[in-house]
Amino acid sequence: MRDVFQSRDIIYDDEVHLTHQSTNSKSDSIKNYLPLNQILYAEGHSVEIPSSLHNISLESDMIPINTRFDTQASLGEFTIEDEDFSFKRETFQELDNEHYSNNLRLFSIELNECLKLRDYYQDLSHQNPICNPINSDNWKTYPPPVPKGWNYAEEYGTERNDYYYDSKATPHYYGQSFNLEDYKLFFEESIRDLKTDGHEVFVGKHNSFKVTNFEFDSLPNFGRFFNDLQRIVNLSIDREGTSLAYQRLNFLRAKFENYLLLNENKETLVSKLNPHRDFYNVRKVDNNIDLSMSMSKKHLLNVINLKLREEPDRVVYKDEKGVSITLSQLFEPYFNETGAKKLNIDDLFEFGIIDRNFNMNDIMIDRSTDYESIVRNEILLKIDQTFLRIENESNGEYLSDTLKQVLSDYEKSKYQYGELGINFNLLPDFEKSEGLTKWESIANWVIDNKLISHNVKWIIRIPRNYAALRKVGKVSNFQEFLGHIFKQLFEISINPRKNIKLHYFLTKISAIDLLSGSFSEDTSVFDYKNLVSPNNWTTDENPPYSYYLYYIFLNLSNLNKFRKSRNLNCFNLRNHVASMSQNSGIGIITETLASNYLLGKNIINGEQLIQYPVLQYLYYLKQIGITMSPLTWNKKMQLINDDDRFVSQGSSAYELHPSIIFFKLGMKVALSTNKPLFSSMTREPLIEEYSVAGSIHKLSNVDLCELSRNSVLISGFNGCLKKHWIGIHYNGKEIVDYEDIDDFAVQRSNVPKMRTDYRNDTMHLEHKFLHSVSNLK
Repeated sequence: MRDVFQSRDIIYDDEVHLTHQSTNSKSDSIKNYLPLNQILYAEGHSVEIPSSLHNISLESDMIPINTRFDTQASLGEFTIEDEDFSFKRETFQELDNEHYSNNLRLFSIELNECLKLRDYYQDLSHQNPICNPINSDNWKTYPPPVPKGWNYAEEYGTERNDYYYDSKATPHYYGQSFNLEDYKLFFEESIRDLKTDGHEVFVGKHNSFKVTNFEFDSLPNFGRFFNDLQRIVNLSIDREGTSLAYQRLNFLRAKFENYLLLNENKETLVSKLNPHRDFYNVRKVDNNIDLSMSMSKKHLLNVINLKLREEPDRVVYKDEKGVSITLSQLFEPYFNETGAKKLNIDDLFEFGIIDRNFNMNDIMIDRSTDYESIVRNEILLKIDQTFLRIENESNGEYLSDTLKQVLSDYEKSKYQYGELGINFNLLPDFEKSEGLTKWESIANWVIDNKLISHNVKWIIRIPRNYAALRKVGKVSNFQEFLGHIFKQLFEISINPRKNIKLHYFLTKISAIDLLSGSFSEDTSVFDYKNLVSPNNWTTDENPPYSYYLYYIFLNLSNLNKFRKSRNLNCFNLRNHVASMSQNSGIGIITETLASNYLLGKNIINGEQLIQYPVLQYLYYLKQIGITMSPLTWNKKMQLINDDDRFVSQGSSAYELHPSIIFFKLGMKVALSTNKPLFSSMTREPLIEEYSVAGSIHKLSNVDLCELSRNSVLISGFNGCLKKHWIGIHYNGKEIVDYEDIDDFAVQRSNVPKMRTDYRNDTMHLEHKFLHSVSNLK
């Protein structure tokens, strides 16, 4: 029986549509199924807007009116004084000087220069997608992509979307079939023409690592970066500029709401005409997951109960005095009266592993309460070290067993993907990998435990713990700290055969993430009269955030340049910024947001942008990706309010989160779970994150699909996959650096073309507006 959807005189037939699609004809796009008067813009409008606004009806049941409001509703500005009010993009050049002071003109000029500054740093570091070999059509990945996902009916006797596990069955995921020997054959073919002789790693100009017999780009010194950073910060506190940016942001938000008022029904119609595609079966990427808390409560409980049943007498922890503790002894206080060695979710809540296991540095609260001493006296610390860490008595075995369930669920869903953040901590609490570098330890753990999946990539998180390393004698200066991070990466890039496991792991890395840390105890780069080079930074004092980021950027720029020349994947910077702070005014937060605007590709968190309109406007104009986790943020806010240090406001914490505000005005926002164990109540935390946002903010199916599409754009997955998932390829253009590969993008992402065209046209208009204000005389 065929599904038939009827609207006016248009009849949609599923079989007819499939026939049209098979012809691969551009003229057979889905918009041909819409009545002509329901198409918002003309065909080929990606940068063209109708020359006469009043000649096209914005809604089929409304009479178009030729008024100044119609023009202003599209432009956001009164720009025309004649009577016909014809709408042309060139009218931006006719802006009246009376509406804009000379200070605003100078601000717009400076703003345009700051836009160019970001392009300068991004080009130097080869972070633009067009520069990365993984976005080439010739890039090969291993293992090869599975075209249609796994069917679990044979293993579990249930449908693919079911989450029932037979008690005797082990979770099945693709990593179980991963064979390193097979990869070696693929690997030898991929590097067959790679020259490995004549290259040595050394420290060159500006204390950055380089390779002999290779020409690197000339990079800016710290003085140049400091001046550029100060330029951004000064721009962000300009009073008239802040007022203009605030007005433009409010206009963009109101413009989107007006767009929805006029076109939401059309978008719904297009979505319904799109067969076999809705929010649940479009690709979505969880761009920020803390590895140690990547599982749901049920995942963790399954592993705990399984190990209590199979190996209760295994030694899993040794205290500071060397006393051994077995698994059953660890949980003994929580066994019931019958002595049954089995826990439930309530037990996890009782001993606080859910509610208190998060990085206290993420929350800027009164430090008079020593939470860490409280936690250390609890069983939490031992359980955390046993089940949620890599460096322990089991070498991370329990964490890998839990993670395999997560990977299995990703692959079963087919449409969910994740980017797991693994901590590059050079100061572990437990050190058994003597003789191995940190890079080798991480790569060995991932590959030896076969944590390989088509659905997962990795983010390397670098903590700013130089001061701690210096105090224990692991490094003598900041240059050695940088060496621990980058030197081996250059060596492996020269000769991947030195460590095939590490080489393979590097191909699965999406980004580098410099953790923000506790800004309440940090200092700004502007507080220093003099800053020394890394090899002369020999004090126990921790360098400022921008100092860290600049030198990581320098080394990453050289590394990307070298790897690109050898057709190896490049890395991006996707750094954490503070999500909340008691600091007010200009300070660490401003510096962090400004430095990431210049040096980072995307950011994680970014809630503080709502306080800085100019920086928010810059992030919008350059479409910097922002990964946000409202549920985790909300959970943290609840814990703070429970401590009675913050006065609760009228709205709930979740409603105060700015993610959907950013989304509505057109910023590239994606939702992420961050810490599912901490904030999620279901086995599908990413779907839970989207569904809560949709319910609270009344988002449509198209809104949710656009957020999903943004997550794919932000992610570090291969360009060929993005072409398949959302129908785009990168073109390297200045404003929007990607474009649709054909007219069937909506059939991949379920985001109607009118929505993406609205976003692109609005972006072009905003850039045109700034150039017009700058050119006023």
